[in-house]
Amino acid sequence: MHILYLVNAADCGPGVLLDEAHEAGADATLILTTEQRDMTSGETRDVPSEADDFDAMVVLGGPMGVYEEADYPFIDKTRALIHRFHEAEKPIMGVCLGAQIVASAFGAPVYKMKEKLAVREEWGFLPQSWLPEAARDPLLSDAEPELRLMQWHGDTFDMPDDISGGVVPLSTREGCPSQSFRIGEKTYAFQFHLEVTRDILDEWSAFRAKALDRPKAEIDALIEPQIAASLDAQEVFARRVMRRWMGLRG
Repeated sequence: MHILYLVNAADCGPGVLLDEAHEAGADATLILTTEQRDMTSGETRDVPSEADDFDAMVVLGGPMGVYEEADYPFIDKTRALIHRFHEAEKPIMGVCLGAQIVASAFGAPVYKMKEKLAVREEWGFLPQSWLPEAARDPLLSDAEPELRLMQWHGDTFDMPDDISGGVVPLSTREGCPSQSFRIGEKTYAFQFHLEVTRDILDEWSAFRAKALDRPKAEIDALIEPQIAASLDAQEVFARRVMRRWMGLRG
């Protein structure tokens, strides 16, 4: 199996989603979309126009918004590639920004949370409320109730309009209802960060402290208890989801 990972920021790597793929013996191509660079060879490589060379695709997070496609050409290219994979019935997984790009590719608006919701962002390990369809989903059927999963985003999306009965909302949260959905049998969008590792979270804490102009110790005091309580359970869940998603290849 050969998986394409579209990495949309250097500090938003594939983490456990790549590690689990390697454990399963899958090959991987990682493209840093903002630099048009193959992250293994260092060679120039843009978002592919076709899905032919790959069996599945993971689209990861990043700090930009889907509505900034004029400044980030990879967004339009990724939307087009999502349609190529979907039409070829190859598995797709969108994570955070990737989930928003999947939603946008199927016609749903993406916008800053503060424009329509009562909050500006979600950050930290926050509980998911699984919807009834999740109990029948091949990836999420045994997901733990109110499982706390890592979030960090200030944008959200509306659910795509139902496409011939193919759009299946899978989870929600108070304050930010659009959390995860499936289109058809193999296209998934997850607003939460399934990929995170301890190293990724440490890097994000430093980045968040700098962005907010606060001492890192202040950020650590908020996130460290959550990491201790929730990261291990999230990783078990993420690895299980990744294994099952890879199994959708058919």
